[in-house]
Amino acid sequence: MFPKLNLQYLISYLGLAPFLFIILNKYYFYQINYEVSQSFTIYYCIIILVFIGAINWNLHEKINNFLVIYGFIPSFFSLFIIILNLYNFKFDILILIIILFFYLQLICDFFFLYSKQKNKYPLIFLRLPLTIMITISLLIIKY
Repeated sequence: MFPKLNLQYLISYLGLAPFLFIILNKYYFYQINYEVSQSFTIYYCIIILVFIGAINWNLHEKINNFLVIYGFIPSFFSLFIIILNLYNFKFDILILIIILFFYLQLICDFFFLYSKQKNKYPLIFLRLPLTIMITISLLIIKY
C-alpha cells in the first residue's frame, strides 16, 4: 500500500499525539487536572529522553564503552528530573531544563553519531523536526 513508508518514522511522529492532546485539553477540553497534566508532560518527556539515549545501544554485539556511557546519561538526567519533580520544583524551570537537554542531546548525537555516518536522513527527517516540535509543544504547554 505504502511502499516508501517507514514504520519507525510513523511511530516516532505519532509520539507527538500526547503533547497535542495535552495542548487541546489545556485550551479547549479542560478535562484533565492541571497538576496531572504537568506531571504527565514531565514524565512523558523523560520517557522520550531515555528512549533516545537507549536507541543507540545494540544488545546483539559489543559496543564501545563510550556509547554505553553516552546512552546512560539520559537515564541519569531523567532520575535527576524525577527527583526535582517529586520535591515540587517549579514546573516552568523543569520544562526549560528538559528543553535544554533535548537540544543538548540532539547536538551531541550529531557530533558523536551522525557526523561519522553518510546517512543523515534520521537526523534531518526525524530527530531535528521531532525535537523542534516537542520543544514548541512544551513551550505551548508551559505558557
